[in-house]
Amino acid sequence: MPVRKEYTPEFKDQAVRFVLEEMEADESRKHACERLAPKLSVKAVTLYSWLKQSAPAKHRAVVSPGSVEELRVQNAALRKENRELARANAILQDAAAFFGAALDRQKR
Repeated sequence: MPVRKEYTPEFKDQAVRFVLEEMEADESRKHACERLAPKLSVKAVTLYSWLKQSAPAKHRAVVSPGSVEELRVQNAALRKENRELARANAILQDAAAFFGAALDRQKR
């Protein structure tokens, strides 16, 4: 019989925050849990139940369409994506330089 895992409340809170931050705008909570659960080594059903139990007002701001607050939320999301893309670009540039130097050494 499989051993039941016990998760700390801190881990549950972090997992719920992670799902809410990484959830795409047009994605349902259930699909987000199914997509992100393997990254947390948790079953999607477990993650979804934690998400349902969390207080919605605590984690989700109600934003009216076209408001300044909506623009701020979008701006923050775009800044986060920009940081992630810049980081990925730097990693790829470093890898290209490393492998390019290795190829130059082999030609000599």
